Amino acid sequence: MIANDTIAALSSAPGLGAIAIVRVSGPDAIGITARIFNAKQKNLESDSQGKWNAVSHKAYVGQIIEPASGEAIDEVVAIVYRAPHTYTGEDLVEINCHGSPVVTRKITDLLLNTGCRLAQKGEFTKRAFLNGRIDLTQAEAVLDLLTSKTERQSRLALTALKGALGDEIKLVRKSLMQLMTRITAGIDFPEEVGELPFDDIAGILESSIEKLAELDRTSRSGRYLRTGLKLAIVGRPNAGKSSLMNKLLKFERAIVTDIPGTTRDSIEEPVDINGLPVILIDTAGVRDTKDTVEQIGIDRTIKAIAEADLTLLLIDGQTGPGDDEKEIVAELAKRQTPVLIALSKSDLAPEARWTRADIQKQFGTSLHFALAESADEPLKISSTTGDGLDSLRSAIEIFATQGSHLQELGGSLNERQSQLCKRALASLADAQKTVRAGLPQDCLSTDLRGSLDALDEIAGDVVTEEIITEVFANFCIGK
Repeated sequence: MIANDTIAALSSAPGLGAIAIVRVSGPDAIGITARIFNAKQKNLESDSQGKWNAVSHKAYVGQIIEPASGEAIDEVVAIVYRAPHTYTGEDLVEINCHGSPVVTRKITDLLLNTGCRLAQKGEFTKRAFLNGRIDLTQAEAVLDLLTSKTERQSRLALTALKGALGDEIKLVRKSLMQLMTRITAGIDFPEEVGELPFDDIAGILESSIEKLAELDRTSRSGRYLRTGLKLAIVGRPNAGKSSLMNKLLKFERAIVTDIPGTTRDSIEEPVDINGLPVILIDTAGVRDTKDTVEQIGIDRTIKAIAEADLTLLLIDGQTGPGDDEKEIVAELAKRQTPVLIALSKSDLAPEARWTRADIQKQFGTSLHFALAESADEPLKISSTTGDGLDSLRSAIEIFATQGSHLQELGGSLNERQSQLCKRALASLADAQKTVRAGLPQDCLSTDLRGSLDALDEIAGDVVTEEIITEVFANFCIGK
């Protein structure tokens, strides 16, 4: 699967810029670059045949030259990296040129005409993986880092890129592999080695399950971190939904008036809440109405509740819960959508004391509250003064991370990794049943092999070309 050709592509963002980087990687990266690059010190580092003996990790100032005409294209800095200590594990050159699309296109064309092939999406990182410079979890972390929209997203991606996530998987795999080796030795050489006691096996299985289950729990926060948590703000007309959205966004996105029914459609906007990418959905107030347009907005509110990961039920703190919330609460109860409750207008109603028990009693229904009872009494907020908004942000973060601060997770599993982790856990659960039933240890060996195969696939030690292609399909050209 390892290619032997030399590839090139623009690695910096396309468009105008002060500096751009064109990257070249492969067995002939230095030789091809030498044909179009006239370095000021090039002649001082050439062998008897005139071949450029560029020093690794050294920057060379010079010009990109059109070989046929000798015309100078740009003044550049070329940095040479010699295998194997490079990003791709191959000889690699980075040409730092001026950030004009005309210049970068011309340099890329010269490289392609001189022996390079245009790199495919993510091919530089793919070569790093295939050459053993990084494992598959690190490769996926590169994409997470490139697409991060918040500081915390980038920090978590960088943690995984450094290998923290892969190291956790490898520790579990090492423990299971040692167990597998002992069991296999006992089966093949029963007189010399003998069977491993079931008590020892049970302890290793329990420890491995605990570690993998802890890792798998990060997939929930990982999903929210990568795709964003959808938060629908719902409530009666004039409960303060649009005002709250504007306050969280820190700009006037939604129209706010004293006229009930002003919001006729669902409005979606992304916002950074404690490092989480959250998609805020401001919805129309739900009430009985004969207005056709307003009714369409109410229907879309119901749809927003169905699609939301979390719903914030905003209750007017001046009036408290009443008949106007009945339809919303019924919809939340029916769908069991996780819900936070907040009392709005705390600056106008500082003494409001409705508890979530009061609210459940009021409507005679059971809601699926997002947080534990001790942590999920209705928040008191004011979109005018900003009081209570920090508590609201913290509640959203706690829901998304299941109480663990994101910086403490050390990375999070993506969907592919989570499915494989669950498969490994299922195989280990089968192994526990085998141990409890006292079945022959060759049956246990089969269960362990299923778990090891899943862990190998997470790290990319055993993986198909189809999966590799799928992983790198979302990368950009040049990375």
